[in-house]
Amino acid sequence: MITRPHVIPKMICTTALLVVLLTLTVALPSVCVADQYDVYLLAGQSNMDGRGFVSELSEAQAKPVEDVIVFYRNEKSSSKSWQTLVPGFSVPPKYKGEFPSPTFGPEMAFARTMLQANPDQKLALIKGSQGGTSLRADWKPGRHGDTESQGPQYRDFIRTIQTATEQLRKRGDSFTIRGLLWHQGESDRTSSIPVYGRRLKNLITRLREDVGVPDLPVVVGEVFDNGQRDSVRVAIQVVAAESATVGLVSSAGTTTSDPGTHFDTKSQLLLGQRYANVMMKLPAPKPAKAPATSGQRTEDRPNVLFISIDDLNDWQGSLGGHRQVQTPHLDRLFQQGLLFTNAHCSQAVCTASRNSLLSGIHPASSGWYSSTKAMRRTYDEVMGNHVMLPQYFRDNGYRTLTAGKIFHQGASDYPEHTDRFWDQIAPSYEVPGHLRERGDGYGGTKFYPFPKNGPQISRHFGKEYEDGNSLAWGALDREDMPGGKMYDELIADWAVDRLGEQHEKPFFLAVGFVRPHAPFTAPKEFFAMYDLDEIDVPNVPENDMSDIPLMGKSIAFGRLKGGDHHAVVSLSDNYWRELVFGYLACVSFVDAQVGKVIDALQESEYSDNTIVVLWSDHGQHLGEKRHWRKQSLWEESTRVPLYFKAPGVTAAGETCSQVVSLLDVYPTLVDLCKLPPASRLEGESLVPQLSNPSVFRVKPVLSSWYYGNHAVRSNDWRYIRYRDGGEELYDHRSDAGEHNNLAGDPNYTDVIEEHARWLPQSDVLPAGTTEWTGDQLDRRIRGWKANDSVPAWLR
Repeated sequence: MITRPHVIPKMICTTALLVVLLTLTVALPSVCVADQYDVYLLAGQSNMDGRGFVSELSEAQAKPVEDVIVFYRNEKSSSKSWQTLVPGFSVPPKYKGEFPSPTFGPEMAFARTMLQANPDQKLALIKGSQGGTSLRADWKPGRHGDTESQGPQYRDFIRTIQTATEQLRKRGDSFTIRGLLWHQGESDRTSSIPVYGRRLKNLITRLREDVGVPDLPVVVGEVFDNGQRDSVRVAIQVVAAESATVGLVSSAGTTTSDPGTHFDTKSQLLLGQRYANVMMKLPAPKPAKAPATSGQRTEDRPNVLFISIDDLNDWQGSLGGHRQVQTPHLDRLFQQGLLFTNAHCSQAVCTASRNSLLSGIHPASSGWYSSTKAMRRTYDEVMGNHVMLPQYFRDNGYRTLTAGKIFHQGASDYPEHTDRFWDQIAPSYEVPGHLRERGDGYGGTKFYPFPKNGPQISRHFGKEYEDGNSLAWGALDREDMPGGKMYDELIADWAVDRLGEQHEKPFFLAVGFVRPHAPFTAPKEFFAMYDLDEIDVPNVPENDMSDIPLMGKSIAFGRLKGGDHHAVVSLSDNYWRELVFGYLACVSFVDAQVGKVIDALQESEYSDNTIVVLWSDHGQHLGEKRHWRKQSLWEESTRVPLYFKAPGVTAAGETCSQVVSLLDVYPTLVDLCKLPPASRLEGESLVPQLSNPSVFRVKPVLSSWYYGNHAVRSNDWRYIRYRDGGEELYDHRSDAGEHNNLAGDPNYTDVIEEHARWLPQSDVLPAGTTEWTGDQLDRRIRGWKANDSVPAWLR
């Protein structure tokens, strides 16, 4: 048999043969017969690259390995073509010479051991290793075919595989990619077990996809046990134990040439043998598809991370609603995309606002003002062939997942339609009886736990004040929470787990946090972030309610006997401050939960292909306009944070001060994800503003409070008209606190007329009703008029 050097490309050999045939007419078929190679991939950092010393090998160990070729390439060096395997395909620190170098890795013993078991096979080793590289950044696998989302070392390794296999094809050789040898982890020693494990799984999954071998056997080497890498060692062991196609090479019995990091010559030979023995025990893969060429990209639709926060007003550092609030995670997130600083809800109550956003239909069009029961009865009538936002994404090929409060009742307000909305729903929050006994409010266990000693207002004033149970606060120990965790912590944990999983389809992951919704209870460490004695309460002028129409006063009155604000300030001189203290703690608590989810996204393979949208269903009064909770038409109730990060669309750290509506979320996501246009959407896509925040919007925002009461919010003005004809007008250029009602000033008639034209032409009756007979607001006003009994604190 004539042996040819493997450094000669097959196409050159073919040309040489053609010349010989033409000149000598002698056939030499044995010189250029195509070879079949079993390809193994070797990747990782310095211990895969190798720090064994060639000079310490015996003469037999240093010999070339016939029938084995190697292609080496990393960021700094390359063999440039296939070479016969000899010791020295490694680049030690500061080495700038040619191959072979003074060091080697596990490839020598691996190849010899494989050939001893099967002498007839031919091996081709593609080696792409680099010392000092991390799985967190350098080896980040990103998205299939999208080089911009990949870490530099992973990207370079895929190119190495493409270049090497392309050379094999040009030579006329055939090949099958048989396995991956991976050794890395020294640079990730600070990673936790779940984080490193998740990253390693992501790498394996993505590499299998990129080389076209879904069941590619993978052998993972264990880092040396120097007492500082226990979490990485355990993570590697767990990943190997969980999969039949992933094997583990133990580092037991090995030694290092330096203090506890780089395996010495003897150990590199031992590990090479172990890699081969473990690889031969794993199931053989199915034949590989040809790897993608370097210019090929997969046009994946973006994922969507859809974060809802209940009752969050503008008390974040980025929106400036309260000077003392601490929201580092939200502020950091808002610096990564675009924050709308003048966003408003359609109606300032959970049920109506959420169903409006998720349907894309305004309450003034649907009649869905408040009652969930009425919404269920009239669902088909209102929706027709239109579908809710999560169903629309599911119908268009997305996997939809949800945790917490997205609809008012959680995963759905419509039990018969829930399965159409979601593919996966997180477990509910179970609250034991002894914690339920502390108090109740707003219904549903999702708002628990209540303060240790029960709600303060009903405890102080008596049982007839139980409607005030939600106006409570308290710092909690872990034993005060079911299983030692708040519901929002479980929601965040569940979302983090989902982001660590592999998803075959683009996902729509909805994460609904329930704090800072009342009661204002949270783990005590979030109360420790503030000094109660130094807390600022909202500034409310003494005569703030004097120019407010009766319907506005009736709304401000609230739900409690004598009025909500009256109960708060009557309980104690400090209770107003205590409630603000509680709300601030809850805001910081939910901020931390958002941070967990965003960190998990950024550490996942989905970070560069996921749209993030964060919103609140409405704001929250904490005594402004002498009103509590939401359920009004003033700025504190309607204004919400609204944030988008859309890769390739938004720029980092942008803000848009133009007025926008939560109704715009549905059409914006459809637009960003390039889905077919949805019918009946009443909002407008915000993509023009996401691309350029200065693009002007003509349409103001309409917010309603139940039947017949509306506010029109433009960039500079708020105009309110109540169903009894009462009006308010505020100039936000000079009166951001809405203290000076200009509606009675004839100088502003044109402003009122301009805004009034955006009011509904006719008010749709509440869903399921045929006539309007009034409500508690009207009855309270009639009583006040009959007895001239408007409370003094509202005059």
